[in-house]
Amino acid sequence: MAVTLYRGFNLKTSGSSTEVWQVQIKDTTLVGSLNAVKKSVDWYVDTNSIIDPREFENVGKRKEGDEKSMQEDFNGFTLKNDTGEPNAWYCFFNGRLIKGSRLALERHIQAYLVAKQKALQQQKK
Repeated sequence: MAVTLYRGFNLKTSGSSTEVWQVQIKDTTLVGSLNAVKKSVDWYVDTNSIIDPREFENVGKRKEGDEKSMQEDFNGFTLKNDTGEPNAWYCFFNGRLIKGSRLALERHIQAYLVAKQKALQQQKK
């Protein structure tokens, strides 16, 4: 059984496994991976409330929809979608964040580029 001290709390391995750890906070025993147990301890020290390590187990892991994350270049602008939802596209456009469907963002960028081209042609006349 491995034991380590973290922020004043003894973390111990649970049984013969080195992947499952436990910590005693007040009268509650929390069990989970080492990182999740440490996050529970951090949460307790910072907020004085106990959160089960399972709440932290999925933090940092990719969600099912994340494999749908997409990125596309459109006329020099990068359109991104992190969730795979149809209206969850976003782009930094002229220093501003714009959001919406991919088609709406493309139309907005295209309209801007057409207007910019027309303005340049008007200046040349």
